[in-house]
Amino acid sequence: MWTAYSLAKHSYPKLPSLITNRAWDVLWATQSMTFRDNPSRDVHLAELYRDMQSVGKSTTVGQCTKYLETIFMNGEEDLALKEWEQEHGQIESDLRQDYKPEHLEVGARMHALAGNADRARTIMEDLFRLYPTWNPSIMMIVFRAHTSLDSVPHHKLAKKIYVDMKRLLGKKTTLRDYDSWLVGFIEARHLTYAKIVFRHMVEDGHLACNYSPKEVEKVLRRLHLLYRLGTDMDKMENIAMHAISVLPRAWHHELFGHWMQTATVKKAPEAATQILEMMFRRGKAPEAFHFNLLLRNLIKTKNRERVLKAENIGWHMIEALRKMSGVTMKPSDDVDGVIIRKILQRPSQMDIVSEKLQMVPESAQIGEGSRAVPPADITTFALIMRHHANKLQWEHIDYLTRQLKVLQLRPNSTIMNVLMENRTRQGKYRKTWEIYKSFTSVPEGTPSVFPDGATFRHLWLSLRLALGGHESRDDDALPTPRGLLAETIHWWDMTRSRFDAERFKMGLAARDLGAISTLMMHCFSDTKDLPGSLVALHALRKKFDIFPSDKTAVILQRQVAWIDGGKVRLSSIQGQFERNLEKMGRVHHMLMQNRFKRMNLTGDQFAYMSKTEVGDLNLNLLSEFIRVVMKREHTPEIVEAMIDQARKDIGLPDLATGDMDAFNVA
Repeated sequence: MWTAYSLAKHSYPKLPSLITNRAWDVLWATQSMTFRDNPSRDVHLAELYRDMQSVGKSTTVGQCTKYLETIFMNGEEDLALKEWEQEHGQIESDLRQDYKPEHLEVGARMHALAGNADRARTIMEDLFRLYPTWNPSIMMIVFRAHTSLDSVPHHKLAKKIYVDMKRLLGKKTTLRDYDSWLVGFIEARHLTYAKIVFRHMVEDGHLACNYSPKEVEKVLRRLHLLYRLGTDMDKMENIAMHAISVLPRAWHHELFGHWMQTATVKKAPEAATQILEMMFRRGKAPEAFHFNLLLRNLIKTKNRERVLKAENIGWHMIEALRKMSGVTMKPSDDVDGVIIRKILQRPSQMDIVSEKLQMVPESAQIGEGSRAVPPADITTFALIMRHHANKLQWEHIDYLTRQLKVLQLRPNSTIMNVLMENRTRQGKYRKTWEIYKSFTSVPEGTPSVFPDGATFRHLWLSLRLALGGHESRDDDALPTPRGLLAETIHWWDMTRSRFDAERFKMGLAARDLGAISTLMMHCFSDTKDLPGSLVALHALRKKFDIFPSDKTAVILQRQVAWIDGGKVRLSSIQGQFERNLEKMGRVHHMLMQNRFKRMNLTGDQFAYMSKTEVGDLNLNLLSEFIRVVMKREHTPEIVEAMIDQARKDIGLPDLATGDMDAFNVA
């Protein structure tokens, strides 16, 4: 129908003036339908509206608002706002009661989206003054327009909009509404208002209504958002204490643990100690989870006295677990006997950091409850084993490993990582991989361990060390870089939807997100796998949003230089490598200059590019560089076939690998 209308109008420009009202209605109704064969629906409606206006055809408020929204969303914001204001101003002042609510709503929405918070609020106030029962959803858009501004007065007005909207919604308020308000105040960095929303979420029964794992995740996800406003430990304490005052008592252990995790990230052992002290004062005996966080804090300080205190606490927790389990410590050899005597000789009272917090025997009651150390859990074992591994005290590791088997504790990723690290330190890289597989690839129905980010970072580190050794580089029991990358991507696909996925990503890639790309490139370089290197770089960008690091180009250039260097006699290989490395540097620089010319990109323009734009530019440049190098030895067809095979091997057959293929590069 649209094609017929367009052709007829093109043949006879005066056609719109001859169309009947019924025909206009049919045209509008057909173009309003949403289906695949009508991708230009909004454009058609805008054109119809203009044609109707041009011949004096009266339009409905629905047609008017649809037209305004269409041109606004298609980039003509100024035109849409101008036309709305003109229509709004045509109405006489004594007819203000006749304002159409749909017209007022679209005006408020467009001004809010355009960043005109004051004008949007004025229109919104007119709307609800004239139509008090109108759907309050428009208020959320105006609310977010206010919170997005760096203006205290506008934040106060946002608070008023929040109160009004909450009142109008009443029992129809949803958790999604609360989330939008919470995110808005967090965007405004207004902690007080954000805490008010969090309290209302709980009080109105939208949060913490039970203690199921799903509900715990919901609460922690929103606490994570609040903690973004905690720029120091004082603000963190303020947020934590607010949550404790709001949430039911059953949640307090979870909250204290969450608070201690923050203290650990901030490397604040004094704060962690104060949190434990507060738990004791409130009659909340800390569990192993809380003490493990304290141990992490103390060990991270690398202060000899604090590290020794962490060691003492950890061993007493292990001893408490042994007593609770009824397991007798029997030395299997003289070394075990020495270790057991050292454990039993440790002081039972320990001043952890401050004089306030002391751990005393279970029989000693202080305040509402005991201040005894809790029995260790699997994470306690992992922390103490890693501590002794760092000191190369392998006899302690062996002893604790045997105790784990006797106590039959269920393993987790932390203990798995420690056991892997210990084998890697000893140069037993095959054992490292076997430990990983034994914990993660278990028979159906058997509990398995879900790896964390640190697990995969260590696997890549172990593989790199193995590939660098003459005896281990050809070990068929180890994964190839492509195989390990496929394993890493499969793990991330299962992880990325978690609320704490960012923590897993940080464990994998470190804070600067560059560590993992460097490790991967070294592994692919050691196996002389240029297609794999290319695919790995794009997989990191696609799956993890990690760009090549500054070292990536250097690693790739060295990889190519060594490949060429291997073709000459051993006596001259070093000189050939240096010449090749210099040559590869020139090739990379030339490709960069040519790319800048094709893009008409100057140095000044490059300086103002965003981090993402620069990252994608460098990624495409490295992709071109690899293809240029591969093309020296293979035809374009073979080069692309090799890259296709690498994509299939890592499980991403449709992965884009640059803006130029081997047929287009020099």
